Amino acid sequence: MDNLNFEILKVNQYVFKHRNELNKEIGGVIKKIRKNQNMSVEELSIRSITSPSYINQIENGVNGITLNKFILICNSLKIESREILDNFLLFKKIDDDVISEELQNGKSLSKNILEFMKKK
Repeated sequence: MDNLNFEILKVNQYVFKHRNELNKEIGGVIKKIRKNQNMSVEELSIRSITSPSYINQIENGVNGITLNKFILICNSLKIESREILDNFLLFKKIDDDVISEELQNGKSLSKNILEFMKKK
């Protein structure tokens, strides 16, 4: 296994191990986008064909989000999925190091993933 594949494996293992924290961070991004659009939990739940309590659970990281609900929420917020996912991916494209780019741009990236990558 070459170094790049080994690094990807290490990051993926870290993300899997810390999935509960990642769920909270993904939910936080969804909540921030919803609030920036002045949309209530109730409105998002109606648009995404789910209950307000489930939206709250996602936003607070109590429940992970399924791919189906993720698509419904992105459509309901009228955003591209990358507006959420780019905050958490190591690579956007081949040889495009998101962490380096995010650090240079001062963007918010999962604090746990950033700390892990700084230590490697």
